Amino acid sequence: MDKQLTAFLAVARNGTTTAAANHLNVAQSAVTKRIANLEHELGTALFLREYRGMSLTEAGEIFLARARLIEREYRDGKDEISAIASAGLSNLRIGAGPVFHLNWAARLIGALKQEFPDLNIDLRTLNNEEPAEQLTSGEIDVYLGMIPEEKIDNSVAAHVLMQIEHGIVMRDDDPNSQGETVDPARFKNYDWVSFVTDPVTERSIERYTLPKGSKSSLITIRTTSFATGVQLVKSGSFIMSAPLQLERFVEKDGLVIRPTHKGMPRRDAGIYVRSSSLRFGAIKTVRRFFEDLSDQINLCPSRSGNRNSV
Repeated sequence: MDKQLTAFLAVARNGTTTAAANHLNVAQSAVTKRIANLEHELGTALFLREYRGMSLTEAGEIFLARARLIEREYRDGKDEISAIASAGLSNLRIGAGPVFHLNWAARLIGALKQEFPDLNIDLRTLNNEEPAEQLTSGEIDVYLGMIPEEKIDNSVAAHVLMQIEHGIVMRDDDPNSQGETVDPARFKNYDWVSFVTDPVTERSIERYTLPKGSKSSLITIRTTSFATGVQLVKSGSFIMSAPLQLERFVEKDGLVIRPTHKGMPRRDAGIYVRSSSLRFGAIKTVRRFFEDLSDQINLCPSRSGNRNSV
């Protein structure tokens, strides 16, 4: 893709020419020159140069929307040609939310390597705020987890597999652990740990437990590390919200997880890929892997998160 356009997108995403240069693995002077050439070509400034970095001008915001479309079309074209020209990807980059990462990622990688021995696999854990942009920009090829429908467009194909609901993790000797469900209002004096960035669940917790109109927060610790959250709960001073689908990992550490009386919001989760990569052999294997697990993970009936479906 055009080097000026690549530099523009890197600065827009990273906020400084230094960070953009590191991301592109080029000299900072090269990024600065490319931005200057692009602004000269367009006849207007695209960035405001500020003490702490660079922010987009009004013209820059308009150009960013177009640049993202160009980047997406370029990436999709490469994907489609690659699918025709070869048996599949040489590198598969998978992003996974915690339920998929902890329960099935290792077995999925085993299945992929068995079918494609030469395939290189990059697995990364992502929170709910990151995957949509990383998928459309080409930083990852597959996302396994939750992406709100409003964050994806027709360039992304979705296959919903299940619904994820959060519960409350506590010690097994906590008096509140004895029932089948728990009342979050009884935990208002506890320190809360939020596992993964999940504003929907956090708002639900605070709606249950805080006085109406309160602007304070019960969430004192946020972490993407399940192990850290578990250790905090085991210390006896904390409780944690986590997906109910992680029950076996919670119990393995001597803790319990319970749904709430009214239930936390349930969100669709599944497989998300770029529509242009649907013909890749590795992508098809990911889909077959979860179809074979359908009885174990209680798959939802197939439905798409947009007009496309994996």
